[in-house]
Amino acid sequence: MTDTVRPHLNRRSHQQALARQKRRRRKRRLARARRIRVLKAIRSIRFWIRCTAFAAGFLALAFWARFAVVYGIPLYAERGALANVDMYITVKPWWFGPPLFDLGKYGVSSIKSTEPYQVLLDELGKYAESPQFVWVSRH
Repeated sequence: MTDTVRPHLNRRSHQQALARQKRRRRKRRLARARRIRVLKAIRSIRFWIRCTAFAAGFLALAFWARFAVVYGIPLYAERGALANVDMYITVKPWWFGPPLFDLGKYGVSSIKSTEPYQVLLDELGKYAESPQFVWVSRH
């Protein structure tokens, strides 16, 4: 039987029943408020995770679009600014070019009389311009 249906013997028992109902309603209201706060916190966390993922994706796209990682620099190419350099990050001369350059893959051509460094510059084409270093790893 619920408290509202049960007849009360006196005023005191009726007041106690009302106090119990008030406590029960208050506990339910506080529990509901806690649930709402938790749901809002979860929604906020999901929002910020999505924002962070979007920002990280945008930064990765911007990096890929404008910068290139150059590695595998052959010994004959270690001249001037490239002396003692293992790898470096550079600004590309145009947007959305290849993001990675392995200079070791640009081998010497079958013509033996040509200097290897000149062959490398010829194969790099427009990327052979003097690099604008953003970050350099030296050995």
